This record gives sequence, C-alpha cells and structure tokens, in this order.
Amino acid sequence: MGVAIRVSDYLNSLGIPYSLVAHAHSQSATQSALSAGVPVRQTAKAVILEDHEGRRIMAVLPAGNRLIVRKLAEQLGLELHLVPESRLKGAFDDCELGALPAVGDPYHVQAVYDDQLGEEQEIYMEAGDHEHLIRLSHPAFLTVIANHAHGRFSIDRSADYGQPKRGWDWQ
Repeated sequence: MGVAIRVSDYLNSLGIPYSLVAHAHSQSATQSALSAGVPVRQTAKAVILEDHEGRRIMAVLPAGNRLIVRKLAEQLGLELHLVPESRLKGAFDDCELGALPAVGDPYHVQAVYDDQLGEEQEIYMEAGDHEHLIRLSHPAFLTVIANHAHGRFSIDRSADYGQPKRGWDWQ
C-alpha cells in the first residue's frame, strides 16, 4: 500500500518533501523503527484520545515513550481518555488498523506533539500500512507541526523499568 492517500496529498499540498522507508511487516511503531533500522526516539507514534464531549485528539510522541494521559489532560485543560483501536477503523479509512500516520490535519483531528520530537534531526512515522515509514527532515517536521499545540506529556519507557506503576500515573 505505501503511504496513505490523505497523508500523501496533505504533505504534497504543503510542498513538504518526504521519502518512504520500507521494512518487514510489524505490529507497532516501535517494531517498525527496529525493523527499519531507525532510532525509536526519532519515530513518532499517534495515540488517539477523546475529550468529555467526544472530540478526538491525536497525541504524537516518540514510539518508545509512554503517554501520560493525566499530564496531557492537564496541559490541554480537558478530560481525556484513550480510544480503543477498534473504534478507529472508519475514521482513518485509508490506513491499516494500527498503522496510523502521526499527522492529524489530513483526518481533521486536532494533534498535539511531544516536544521531544522537535529535538530530532529526522522524524519517521507510520505511513498507513505495516511495511513503510515516512521520513521527514527536521525542517519538514517543523512545518507539519507549526500550527499545533505541543508540550511534554510522555516519558521514555525505560525510565519506568523497576518502578511500581500507580494507576493514576500511567495510562
């Protein structure tokens, strides 16, 4: 399949250059990065949440990180909860389930980006299937996120190894 049509059209409409990186079939953004031989910290994953009124928000964070829903909710001043992948099928109809590109605009979804991604020289993200990543240069990624909220709302998963999980901390 390659890149999702909506994402390709969106990037092309903004004149954003990108390339595709092929990899073996994978089931997550982290697996995709490892399979493609690219740094996990440079690979963006999308997590879909809803607010108390049912509006969807796409949180974009490094693939190796854990989203801290409570922290993001506080930053946005909203009540948020995760949306199960099974409820996303129709909204992202040009993508395979579980391979959502980390850009909200083509899908009319508000996106918020973790600041850690803006520190990287290249960003990779799912292309819409389980066998390709989109590669964006730092300037191209900054163009994609230029009009979006951002903040620190995730933590590297390795930072919580050996730490007890408390229900109110990790979601």
